[in-house]
Amino acid sequence: MHIPARMLIREDAVDNRRVQRMHAGETSANRAQRIYDISRYGCQIESNDLADGASGQFVEIDFGSVVTRAIIRWSDRARLGVEFARPLGSREVDALLAESAPIRLRRL
Repeated sequence: MHIPARMLIREDAVDNRRVQRMHAGETSANRAQRIYDISRYGCQIESNDLADGASGQFVEIDFGSVVTRAIIRWSDRARLGVEFARPLGSREVDALLAESAPIRLRRL
C-alpha cells in the first residue's frame, strides 16, 4: 500500500524544542502531579502514577478544563516528558497556567 507523503513547508518544520516554554507555579502539597513546564507541543510532568512510564507509551492527560492525549517521549523516575498528540492553542496553555485543578493521567 502506497501512502503519499506531504512535504513540510518552512512553518511546519518548526523545531518544537525551540518553542518558548512557560514554567508553571508551585502546586499544593496534596496534588499527586505537577507541571514543570508547558508549551503548545508538550509538557514536563511529575507523576507518581506513571513513574514506570516507558517512552512511546500513549497517555491521556486531564488538566481539568483541557483533556488531551500525549505520548511519553522520556521518563526519569517520576518525571515525564510528553508530546501532545495535537498542539494546544495559546489560550489553552494560558488557561492551564492559571488553573489549579489536579492533573489526572491515564494509560491508553
